Amino acid sequence: MSDSEIPEKKFKPRRWHHRRDLRFIAVVAIALIGFYGYGFLTGPAKISPELLAQIESSDDRVNIEIKSRFAPEAFHMSIYQTVGSIRGSEGQVAKLYRVAPKDVTMLSRKYWVVKISAAPPQKR
Repeated sequence: MSDSEIPEKKFKPRRWHHRRDLRFIAVVAIALIGFYGYGFLTGPAKISPELLAQIESSDDRVNIEIKSRFAPEAFHMSIYQTVGSIRGSEGQVAKLYRVAPKDVTMLSRKYWVVKISAAPPQKR
């Protein structure tokens, strides 16, 4: 067979939505948007009304109790330490003192947080 006898195959260009790499990027983007979107939508409902009133009345730091789905572990405690002073934890509840209002909002968006409420006054 000579070169002139070989039939030419026509190159069929792929459409952009048939590319595997773009589909993968789209799936990852949708997953991230869903994950962070869930936090933004459910976060405000996790803050107790008393704490919300306290945050809205002043910009002072607040003392809070965070109830999570499970007992806080080292990873969660490290996040808590970046936003306030940890004053202990019992079971699923961790106490944080001197937390900025913006950090309360950030913590409420975490998936493991069930409820954030104002901590009772400290006993001396």
